[in-house]
Amino acid sequence: MDYTLILLLLVFGALGGFLSGLLGVGGGIIFVPILSSVLSTIGFEDPELAKYILANSFAGTFFAGAISTRKQYKLNQFYPKEILITAATAIPASLLISYAIANGSWYNQRGFNLFFIALLLLTLVRFLWVKTTVKNIEPQTSFWKLMATGSFTGIIAGLSGLGGGVIMIPLFTQFIKINIKKAAAISIGVIPTMMIPLLFMYGSSDAPESHLQGQIGYLLPTVFLPLVAGLLFAAPMGVSVGQKASSKYLRIIFSILIFVIILKTLWSIL
Repeated sequence: MDYTLILLLLVFGALGGFLSGLLGVGGGIIFVPILSSVLSTIGFEDPELAKYILANSFAGTFFAGAISTRKQYKLNQFYPKEILITAATAIPASLLISYAIANGSWYNQRGFNLFFIALLLLTLVRFLWVKTTVKNIEPQTSFWKLMATGSFTGIIAGLSGLGGGVIMIPLFTQFIKINIKKAAAISIGVIPTMMIPLLFMYGSSDAPESHLQGQIGYLLPTVFLPLVAGLLFAAPMGVSVGQKASSKYLRIIFSILIFVIILKTLWSIL
């Protein structure tokens, strides 16, 4: 693979890792477009291209989430109960959707993009204009709301290739009334847990042979490892900055991120 492409993967890996640590979004919003560009450049084509993008985005997202979670743990911002409850429904939902995509031809990218834009617009409006009153919630109520959040997150993650944080955090803050810093910490803990079975599924799939060495199913180590190299130091840095930043500042950045995703998705349709 060309050294220019490797450098691009390193740079975007660092950017995705920083956003992962800062906002708890996993980095998929950065990984998906750069992987789409790189894989297209080196000769991958539809209909298999989408599967390669999803698989290797999940690989980058797993490492971004795992590294950020380790940093959260060291900062005593680790919430295992909330992470496990949310992941318990996110995993089967994302696995079911990803299996259906990897083994079928029903998936319509344009149709999903339109739905995704509408969902993000609703999320953005609520995030900016609906005031959230953060409060302690009853354990039983939080249990079912966390499970519902996990299910919906798993479906969107499986369809989009994003880590799910872009949906999870608004649900945590708006639906369950969790402070955005805690929401980011839970989200970034759920994401790598959710990625493990997805990586196993894509890695064990019968994918077409490519010219890249070390291919494991749809996983391409020569492609996703440069992403991982870029995020090794950037992800912990993002966690540190996020813990020091004000909640208002994080909400503004997250809103900008959602807006960028909407524009990117619109561009892909047009």
